[in-house]
Amino acid sequence: MAHYAHPSDRAPQTFGPRQQALLSLLCEADVELSGQELHERLRQGSQRHGLATVYRNLRLLQRSGLVRCRKLPNGESVYAPLERDEHHLTCVSCGRSEPLPICPVGTGGLGLTKVLLQGFKPLFHTFELHGLCSSCQQSEPLAHG
Repeated sequence: MAHYAHPSDRAPQTFGPRQQALLSLLCEADVELSGQELHERLRQGSQRHGLATVYRNLRLLQRSGLVRCRKLPNGESVYAPLERDEHHLTCVSCGRSEPLPICPVGTGGLGLTKVLLQGFKPLFHTFELHGLCSSCQQSEPLAHG
């Protein structure tokens, strides 16, 4: 079993082989992966997981603060390890999503203080701006101008 500690926790958490396999796949990937993509990659490897098990373990890793999730315009959720602090500009017309070069939330970003959080313990965050990419603006100037 592998041990991981969330930065804000003092005691490490223990994860089983299924959670470890998912976390390893996410850390090795260059991009965010959907539950379906993770399920397929596990099927190609030595471990067999049902799709429901994949999603259940992704939720466990999210609650542990090791994996973040964001929703694409088509409603699909994609996952990445927490260390990959990416945020996006997403076009509502074509669905293209481009990562921002920096994290606009960052340490102390958006003025999130303990007073504003009111005892809430953040595990991860996402930041995404939705709008029209330059290509969609050019192809539909009258509809969105």
